[in-house]
Amino acid sequence: MSPEMLKTEIDRAEDAELQSDEQLRKLPDLIDKASTPNATLSASDCAKLVTAALSVNERLRERTSKLRNSLNSALRSAPPTSGPKS
Repeated sequence: MSPEMLKTEIDRAEDAELQSDEQLRKLPDLIDKASTPNATLSASDCAKLVTAALSVNERLRERTSKLRNSLNSALRSAPPTSGPKS
């Protein structure tokens, strides 16, 4: 994959990470709602949601890290560009 494409993929991966982080920040509110009487979510449901959200977040971070490593490798192996001509 070209460095430009990798940069685009990294941007997308970072956006996905931010969205996942935002969802994780909302989980305590969800857990609080589950602890009320007449809650529609059980403790088991909350545990499943938290586990799934953490797993997705970790996979997104791993993907971003792999993309960054790929970009660094691509940039190291790219032929040097010539500087400005005088």
